[in-house]
Amino acid sequence: MNVSKDYLNVKESAIYMGLSLSGFKKMASAFDIPFGKVPRGVKLYRRSDLAKLNEQYFNAKQIKLEVVRAV
Repeated sequence: MNVSKDYLNVKESAIYMGLSLSGFKKMASAFDIPFGKVPRGVKLYRRSDLAKLNEQYFNAKQIKLEVVRAV
């Protein structure tokens, strides 16, 4: 997954926020995170909106993701 993209789908957004897919969907609804829809109903979230939410509600300056690959 490329988290340096400006727009993330629901699955990528959940990974970015460190949540399960269902946990992210609940949080997105509860905090009314803005999203756009592209054809076929795919929701896209702006990475900058997610970062602001993370800083505001989880008191973190930045999210650092590391890719762990099974050997």
